[in-house]
Amino acid sequence: MRIFAFEGLRYTPTAGETGELAALPYDQIDNSLRDRYHAQSPYQFVHLTRPVPPEGEDPYRHSAGLHGRWLAEGAVARDPRPALYPYAVELTEGDRRLGLMALVGYEDASHIRPHEQTLDKPLAERLALLEATRVDYEPIFLLSEDGGRLEELLQEDMAAQPIVRHRDPAGHIHLLYKVDDPARIARYQEALQVPAAIADGHHRYKVGQRFAREHGAKEGTAAAAKLAVITSIQSPALTIRPTHRGLRETADLSKLAGVAVTAEPFRGSTGDEMLEAVAAALQPAVGVWIAGHEPEVWHLDPTMVPNATSPGVPQLPVEVLHKTILPALGYPPEAATDGTVVYRDNADQLFTEVKEGTFGTAFWLPPTAPAEFSLAIAGGNMLPPKSTRFMPKVMSGLVWADHDSKLL
Repeated sequence: MRIFAFEGLRYTPTAGETGELAALPYDQIDNSLRDRYHAQSPYQFVHLTRPVPPEGEDPYRHSAGLHGRWLAEGAVARDPRPALYPYAVELTEGDRRLGLMALVGYEDASHIRPHEQTLDKPLAERLALLEATRVDYEPIFLLSEDGGRLEELLQEDMAAQPIVRHRDPAGHIHLLYKVDDPARIARYQEALQVPAAIADGHHRYKVGQRFAREHGAKEGTAAAAKLAVITSIQSPALTIRPTHRGLRETADLSKLAGVAVTAEPFRGSTGDEMLEAVAAALQPAVGVWIAGHEPEVWHLDPTMVPNATSPGVPQLPVEVLHKTILPALGYPPEAATDGTVVYRDNADQLFTEVKEGTFGTAFWLPPTAPAEFSLAIAGGNMLPPKSTRFMPKVMSGLVWADHDSKLL
């Protein structure tokens, strides 16, 4: 992939402390949280990413006007020369995940690989925002196949004082640094001339790529590149958490006759205990609770779904679930994106919803090891929606770019 240093846009003291104005990405913010963010400060970043305009005003034009005013009044300023921005996350459990904030040129899927299907509605909303603002507010999260070279460079550049410090709602500390020496920038660019996978932000990447294509953005300009945080797939602090599934209907077990599933009883009483049991089971496995039955851990046959792009590579549990179990129960592929399948990050919440009758069927998935993820998407294999959840999320509002930014 091609990475570029860019003239970052950042808050100034006129707006307040950057660490207090940064926020979770837009897709993690419901209306209630949006309102709480908005109440914190008139310069809170969520005013841009989740705007609430005066009645009758277009929300995306409102965001564009607000960003323009912040620049004009000096609440936001452009760095004087292109830079790369090393980005560390000090995790509450003591590890430290390292990454690099940069602009990344749009590439075909052989260089920057998507791995999940996307939903149409978020694409339309984010494209409307980009059309109105011409500002790249929020980074995607990329995993680079750099053999660990990126991690080594970042360790060297994080001896200085960070330019931003932010504590996220979960207690993780996000630290941003700046590197604007051209020779140092060149070392990063050389190290990252490797393929990468989109870990988080498929919608944002597709929106920017579509904008660049439709507007004929010239290569080497900010309009032809996407703001990204890049982390080595070899990073020891990289974790991939699952997103669980619920169905409002009660599954008909008789439809699974002939599907190779071995079930064992689940002895716990919470969703977190179910998640632990599934993670400890021989893989591939899923936790299952169907109304009227006792919850179980299902052991799946890994050969049920041949990997057409990478023969011999074992299927992840989420693939077996979506490509074998759900079709056998009568659900077509579009059930994953049309609202039939409901997604839950919180294992306990899903357990309670089955107990209370909100869902008739629920599936709990195990975490995924980075090496398993890398193998699963090798050769261009596309995983079902919300197959991975990389935590913690990279924050928005630490530094961002517009299409006027000069690159190096």
